[in-house]
Amino acid sequence: MVNPVLIVLTVMIMLLSLSMIFARNPISSAFSLVGLIVALGGIYAMIGAHFVAALQIIVYAGAVMVLFIFSIMLLNMNEEKGEIDFASWKTYAALGVSLGLTGFFGVAFLNWSHETGLPTPDIYSLQKIKEIGGNVLSVSGLLFSQMYIQFELISLLLLVAIAGALVLAKRKVD
Repeated sequence: MVNPVLIVLTVMIMLLSLSMIFARNPISSAFSLVGLIVALGGIYAMIGAHFVAALQIIVYAGAVMVLFIFSIMLLNMNEEKGEIDFASWKTYAALGVSLGLTGFFGVAFLNWSHETGLPTPDIYSLQKIKEIGGNVLSVSGLLFSQMYIQFELISLLLLVAIAGALVLAKRKVD
């Protein structure tokens, strides 16, 4: 039996993602993304990954979304665009990427264990995480041993994005 809270969070994520995609105002779209991230943190908490849920809410909904909203406000992007151009190749490329991601997540969903409601056990099963010492030690161990290059590249990408937003904003002011 599926937990009703999980169903509500899933429906919220679907509605907020549609709101984020179809919003005409970028600020409204960013706030929809904040709600989506908080609901996703709720799903992480429901499956027992409390540390990941806290990181999701604190880091993404807090810090990163503040940067997004600040960049949008700095660039003054409240100009409303017209309708979607279905003759453009970009529309079909976005549709292809969306369908590919939908297929990927569909396959990932099919790999979930239906008995426990948790992902199928892999190298980091619940037993293995308990042996390591908990979620915090397993995530930090992975982050600072095997994934430190990706961690640094993401921080560099955020720094470049902020610098790019400042350059674009300065160009509009002059």
